[in-house]
Amino acid sequence: MKLGELNAWSHVIDRVGILGGSFDPPHKAHVALARSALSQLLLDVLHVVPTGAAWHKARMLSLAKDRVAMARLAFLESSPVERSSDKIVVDEREILRSGPSFTIDTVKEIEQLYPGATIYLIIGQDQAQAFSSWREHALLVQKTQVVIAARDAGLQATSPAGLSLQKPAVLGDAIYLNCPLMPISATEVRASIDQGLDVSQLVPELVLHYIQQQGLYSNNS
Repeated sequence: MKLGELNAWSHVIDRVGILGGSFDPPHKAHVALARSALSQLLLDVLHVVPTGAAWHKARMLSLAKDRVAMARLAFLESSPVERSSDKIVVDEREILRSGPSFTIDTVKEIEQLYPGATIYLIIGQDQAQAFSSWREHALLVQKTQVVIAARDAGLQATSPAGLSLQKPAVLGDAIYLNCPLMPISATEVRASIDQGLDVSQLVPELVLHYIQQQGLYSNNS
């Protein structure tokens, strides 16, 4: 789906997801997370938002055009039998925005597209632990339903009482997403590619082809 197509039917959308990340590169756990969010949260639309100038990243990100292209391949064109691309938007607003990327700005812009809709802000376990450092984090909790996707086997959503012990108080009534256990990280993928290792089980096939064609992540861990 393209952003320009939203205005015609945004009035019927009640449940909107936001999944942000550097997607450098997007891997199979990202895709699985998107599918889990769509099905479990009953989302009408999911905005996948590649970050622009990431204030919290110590390393230099790959070029925005490459990360956007890979996100489109991962979320919109991979696994055609199972895909839910009619409900996914690869949203370039942070790429196009000048200056550092802050989630609160993205939330404010997206909520204007869907007046009255519930906004589900999907974050990872590591992001949840650092949430108090996010700009206007208290306002984010007010404006969205925060959803935490746990990657640890011990934090899978089988025991809400146990999970609540892992949740920082700053997240308020954040809920957990029951995701398939796929312990994959983009750091691992980049390092493996740099070492010449096979990553075909870690990233979607089309993304891997793009990485190979563009020569990404060589000499870059």
